[in-house]
Amino acid sequence: MNTIAAHPVLSHFGFIRMPFDKSFASSQAFSSPALTDALSMLSLGAETEDILLLTGPIGCGKSVALRAFIDTLDTNRFTPVYIRGLDLTASDLVKSILSSLLIDPPYRYAAACSLYFKSVSELQRKPVIVIDDAQDMHESALLAIKTLVNFDSDSTSRITFIICAQSELRETLRYSRCTALQQRIRHWIDFSALSLTDTCNYIEHSIKLAGRNSSVFSDNAKAEIHKRSNGIPRRINRICLRTLFEGAANKCSLIDHADLIFDDV
Repeated sequence: MNTIAAHPVLSHFGFIRMPFDKSFASSQAFSSPALTDALSMLSLGAETEDILLLTGPIGCGKSVALRAFIDTLDTNRFTPVYIRGLDLTASDLVKSILSSLLIDPPYRYAAACSLYFKSVSELQRKPVIVIDDAQDMHESALLAIKTLVNFDSDSTSRITFIICAQSELRETLRYSRCTALQQRIRHWIDFSALSLTDTCNYIEHSIKLAGRNSSVFSDNAKAEIHKRSNGIPRRINRICLRTLFEGAANKCSLIDHADLIFDDV
């Protein structure tokens, strides 16, 4: 009977799954200070805020935070809607929201907007619209958000938009044409990189998540990984995973700083 050989990284280091990848449950995410703060802000903001802003550099964990937030949202009270910002126009935004709410959107933008305001006002569960990679959407969509939260001067928040983007969107919002939108955003969080201590803990968390209780990387190696990655989780993942492949090939039992494999991180 033929058997499938275990992956060399798994068999050499004693993992039950590949570490440093993105195929994990949101409940298993590393509880960094930035993630903890983001989840608290998003949970509180979904109750009362019209617009929330979540920014940070590429690979810092914003999407992980969004996934964790959506997974913990009370679906008896809220309806989460996830939208990617790539090339999103104002018309696309309104129609995507309607479609996600199982409402057939009209072709014309004006008609879609009218149906949007009517439909959202009648919903029993509050929609929470999560726009990921918002830095890639058209300015028309960004500016439309201010209009889409206005419901006839209603003091109750009928819908919440969560704008998640790279840090440069904060600069875009400072432009005069975006002033009205910026003034509606009362709460935001800017994801920071992991500290040295958090980087070390993140690496150990990922190793344990893969099924190994003992360290693979020496303290010197973890310090060098932090330095070369600037504490950005996606960069940490890439360095660690490449190094594990090389370490398995070279039969390393403990990876030291001299064994690390870097690229242009």
